[in-house]
Amino acid sequence: MRNVLLTLMFFPMWSTAMAADANQELSRDIQAFLNDYAETYNGQDYATLLTMWDQEEPDPIYIAEEVNPPMHGWNRLNAYFNPKPGAQVLDGIWNAYSDVRAHYLAPNIAIATYELHYHIKVKRQKAMSSWDRVMAVFRKKEDGWKLVAYAEAPMSPLTMVRKMMENAVPETFHESVK
Repeated sequence: MRNVLLTLMFFPMWSTAMAADANQELSRDIQAFLNDYAETYNGQDYATLLTMWDQEEPDPIYIAEEVNPPMHGWNRLNAYFNPKPGAQVLDGIWNAYSDVRAHYLAPNIAIATYELHYHIKVKRQKAMSSWDRVMAVFRKKEDGWKLVAYAEAPMSPLTMVRKMMENAVPETFHESVK
């Protein structure tokens, strides 16, 4: 009986520690997936990029900050990544993903939040640079993780400008102010 009581007492702490370890490992796995995704995206290889989405998902969701309404389904996703078939619409793009925090929703389903930092140059426009917060849902398949749903969550303009102003302050200034 004593062993049962001890097990019941320590199980919540043990299971919490196990979940934290699993979430850290999952976050590393999702970061590795996102590193590959960024490399593919940055190379503007959209056919390969779409294979990184779960092709068996009947209704993938993509919410880009610049497109309204949210995109549902393969036709919308294909049109987003290939708006003018046979023509490149970007002179260049660079995406990087960081600060991944993921946890399992089910044995083969995970949700993650992370930051997207990007530079983009649309043809006949000036280059831009910014960042977004992202939430995405992933499904584990035989060949690894695949995207199912993706949503960008930019900050309000006031918050974004404040963050840009804070980030512009050089570290040497912070050291001199103490």
